[in-house]
Amino acid sequence: MKNKILSIISVLLFALPLSAQVQQGYVKTLGRPGASGKPLQGVTIRVRGVMNALISDANGSFKIQAIGKKDGDALIINSINKNGYELKDKEIVGRSLVFSSRVPIQLVMVSSSQLAADKKRIEDNAYKVAENNYKKKVAELEKQKKQKELSAKDYETQLQELEARYENYMALVGDMAERYALTDYDELDSIDIQINECIENGELDKADSLIHSVFDPTTVLQRNQEAKAEIAERMRIAQEAIDKALADKQQLEQNLEYATRLAQNCESLAADYLQQGMTEKARENYTHALELIRLISGEDSDDAKRLESIISSIPK
Repeated sequence: MKNKILSIISVLLFALPLSAQVQQGYVKTLGRPGASGKPLQGVTIRVRGVMNALISDANGSFKIQAIGKKDGDALIINSINKNGYELKDKEIVGRSLVFSSRVPIQLVMVSSSQLAADKKRIEDNAYKVAENNYKKKVAELEKQKKQKELSAKDYETQLQELEARYENYMALVGDMAERYALTDYDELDSIDIQINECIENGELDKADSLIHSVFDPTTVLQRNQEAKAEIAERMRIAQEAIDKALADKQQLEQNLEYATRLAQNCESLAADYLQQGMTEKARENYTHALELIRLISGEDSDDAKRLESIISSIPK
């Protein structure tokens, strides 16, 4: 949720037509247990519409100078490369980003050899723990069967269920290992870091205990209040940006591309208001989006009808 709101706010804050032409960027390595990510030099970044490739400096920094770009315009990175390294979020290549003179683009890369070693360690530990647990549970079933606590039929049923769970788990190990090996520890809070470290080390029982401690009522209340406060502040800033943009009626009428971006921003924020249970604010922003779509595409466009349907479905 936090990352989603950050993405939305970046679009909302910089939808306004400003004249800046420099997008700052930063490349860092993946944060690992006990070691924060470091600036990464020598990364080659190629941006659509920019003739020369960009190279990150000793501080991991790079600058995109795009003539004619203004805050809120689309920005597409065609490639990000450095020998011996892989991009954490590969989907960022080719994806439409938001050009901003205020918010830098952060890229995270991981050493290919480190990634392979981390994945192997996690997989080996996961296989070991899973096999030990499987053997223990089979032994328990055999003991119960021997002591007549289980019938032969129940024994076979539970054994088949255990084998199915074991096979399903083993099939997921590879994907799970890659996911945790690509976790950026710079983005985690202290509890999440502890849980991830336990999973990487195969200490699944300890991880399970920590997960349950996160759901202690007092802890949950505190974490939820902090998260909601942060989300509320970001949504407040987003709403201010939208209100300011909507006030510029002349710009909206003259620049339909700008109006289209603003309609998308209104709809994104409305969806988040709806998720937070703030129906009035959701309806207000969906209505703004509808007014803009009518300006752009007309009263009877498919998007206008879709938004009308959404608005009518919001409880009053």
